[in-house]
Amino acid sequence: MNLAAEKLCLNYGDTTIFRNLSLSLGKGEILALKGANGSGKSSLCLCLGGLIGAERGIEFRGGIFYDKKPLQTMTIGQRCRAVGMIFQNPDNQLFSPLVIEELAFAPENLALPRAKIIARIDEALTLCGIEHLRKARTNSLSGGEKQLVAIASVLTMKPAILIADEITSRIDREKKETVRKILLSFAAQGGGVILVSHNPQDLAIATKTIELEKGKDYENRA
Repeated sequence: MNLAAEKLCLNYGDTTIFRNLSLSLGKGEILALKGANGSGKSSLCLCLGGLIGAERGIEFRGGIFYDKKPLQTMTIGQRCRAVGMIFQNPDNQLFSPLVIEELAFAPENLALPRAKIIARIDEALTLCGIEHLRKARTNSLSGGEKQLVAIASVLTMKPAILIADEITSRIDREKKETVRKILLSFAAQGGGVILVSHNPQDLAIATKTIELEKGKDYENRA
């Protein structure tokens, strides 16, 4: 699965976030987005995930393509298989009382057979090193454990591309390293990763980097 974004323009009211921003991501690549607060990193992630549209006061233009298929023409199921997004605060992502229910939610809604759902849950728990949390209550977890569960819940959808928006910013050093290993493993298996971070150690795992500046026109910039 390849991602191509062409001449993206985003305005919030009279405020320009970015103009003519283009990027690409292929299998096994990790693209790091860096820049000052307010430079458009999270907004770009929301655009690439199809979570910003024609809401009141928002103007968004440009083309986003997954394997040359326009994002806006993809069904919800197709989008789930194309891209999965992990947010900075896992409390904004987790909603089920039990970890096992959280991980089952997405594949159940994809109407997968029960055996395949269980296999995906087992694989995600193992990759994230949280097999021991299978039956835990989500409200009993530490911040780092919640983040790992949030990652695992996205992995159960088996997206081709992961968007990770500052997902190491609220967790301790050990969990940060665990998250970096997860992202590297995902890329090594042929997935693509878009990583937002201010952490130099996070940025070091990237294969390429884009630095964003608020209001910048990226015309003619690859």
